[in-house]
Amino acid sequence: MTDDDHRPASAPPAPTPAGVTAEQTLRTEPHGPRPDHVGVVAFVLAVLVTTGVQIGGTVLLVVLGRGDGIGSLLVACLGLLLLAVPPLVLGAVLAAWDLSTTDDGQRRHRRFLWSVLGAQVVGAGLVVGSATATGSPVWLVASLIAIGAVLMVVALVAGPALGERARRRAGELDGPSTWSSVAPAEIRRAGRTVALTFALTFVPVAVGLSFVPTDDDDTTFLLVAAGLAFIAASVACVVISLRMQRQFVALLGRDQDRARRIGRAVLSRRAVDLSPDEERLSAQWASLSAVTLPVQFAQTELLFAGLVSQQLVQALGDDDGFSTFARVLVVVMAIGMIAFVPVFLVRIRRVRRWAAARANLLVPAGPADPAAPTRPAVGEHP
Repeated sequence: MTDDDHRPASAPPAPTPAGVTAEQTLRTEPHGPRPDHVGVVAFVLAVLVTTGVQIGGTVLLVVLGRGDGIGSLLVACLGLLLLAVPPLVLGAVLAAWDLSTTDDGQRRHRRFLWSVLGAQVVGAGLVVGSATATGSPVWLVASLIAIGAVLMVVALVAGPALGERARRRAGELDGPSTWSSVAPAEIRRAGRTVALTFALTFVPVAVGLSFVPTDDDDTTFLLVAAGLAFIAASVACVVISLRMQRQFVALLGRDQDRARRIGRAVLSRRAVDLSPDEERLSAQWASLSAVTLPVQFAQTELLFAGLVSQQLVQALGDDDGFSTFARVLVVVMAIGMIAFVPVFLVRIRRVRRWAAARANLLVPAGPADPAAPTRPAVGEHP
């Protein structure tokens, strides 16, 4: 008899589903795939580049043009928007979804590509027309159109590359991924992250600008600091939103047709026939959307607030062409801020109602340990 005969028997290992290794189970529990930091960085860089082209191009058109036509400058601003934003949308769609194999899905994809290209062509025409009216140099117009074309090429290359990376990661983590709702602690942590980002940007910038020599009663440096802080908080919301998107990937995969059908069932007023499995997925999708939509709403409003704060500095200045143009932009962006409010509120109310009406379906998908503690659904208390 040896010492090993007197040792207590160890607990048997937890059973794993057939065909699934213990390593796969550990990597998929409890939060699904790890966040793709490359994808997050790529998206944030794309947003920064797009914003830089929009703001920088507008400033150059104002500085190098005659500056005597506010309407022409607004047309140029819209043209730059159509040159810079469509490539961002195209790259995001190509990275997030696999190409549909159905005839209807392929036709829809071709229409999407033509609409993106058409938007850029319209944007180029608006920039050319505005530059002709304001006397902006030809090299500037050609450079802006070339930048838009380069962004389109980058989107066509980087979008599928990021999508392939996402597919490889999904293959590495192939196995049952237990769905779970966003924990209340994660929601509180996201709120603290946004608040801290705003404070840690506003305070240092405001203190630093306070030492810049200005007029005695000039406090516009607070608007500059607030604008940068709002934009930084908006970027923090983008990072948080992308981090939460991995739960949508674990839930629906990269099937664009199924995601579109479920989204139409939840958000539209028309009835959509769903299978029992899609009904369960729709309840879980609505539960997650009840968290991510407010984050996206905050991101949009914070970005508008930052841009408005930056333009207010110029709008409150001397009465000249620059200040008039800035005042018009402030009004336009304020209207945009207000217009987004009912859009988001309606969508948030619909996903919450859908999830509440199907609360019995908000259970983890796939095999789970009955003895393991469950996480509360969105809106419930732990």
